[in-house]
Amino acid sequence: MTATTQGRRPASTPLALALTFASTLLTAASAVAAPDAQVFAAATAQQAAVVETLKSLVAIESGSTDVEGLAKLANLIDDRLKALGFKTERRKATAGAGADIVIGTLKGIGKRNIMLQGHMDTVYERGILQTQPYRLDGNKLYGPGIADDKGGLAVILHSLKILGDAGWKDFATLTVVFNPDEEIGSRGSGEMIATLGAQQDYVFSYEPTASPALLSP
Repeated sequence: MTATTQGRRPASTPLALALTFASTLLTAASAVAAPDAQVFAAATAQQAAVVETLKSLVAIESGSTDVEGLAKLANLIDDRLKALGFKTERRKATAGAGADIVIGTLKGIGKRNIMLQGHMDTVYERGILQTQPYRLDGNKLYGPGIADDKGGLAVILHSLKILGDAGWKDFATLTVVFNPDEEIGSRGSGEMIATLGAQQDYVFSYEPTASPALLSP
């Protein structure tokens, strides 16, 4: 199943993205060389759930100036993180529409600090779903912002579930950050993201790309 934003290139399949993240994160934190059969099976089992999450994320219009829509999306993500065991925090962006930044933290038993980051806002104005609704066409999913960056948000949420279900805790602190203003330059969140990023051993950003996930030490 491929997630595609109208007018933009397709992203990787939800299964492949979730598996890539889970295996790469395991490699970063515990020197595992390749995804094992358990992780692959878990990622395969999550595919239908990833698609449902994508549907729910796209159903919330969240343009960079849509404070109401961004608040709804922030609430959904906040709830999902809490269900995964994360302590959550909300901070207001210091510029732009002033929507919430969602931050989640989870303590582990390892030594390395890891951060995952994606953005909740899209380039679309309120009402776009009336003309460009979420839809399935063959093996492709379409919807405003589905690849940039709601696909990234879904991958983060489901990869965290895969790793949590596997009992993986080989990190000191796992931090996730979802900002509301990337499409307008992250003016109200960029400084905070840079500050948090500087405290990490590894940072993963979930922008759409045709390349495999890149690891930044």
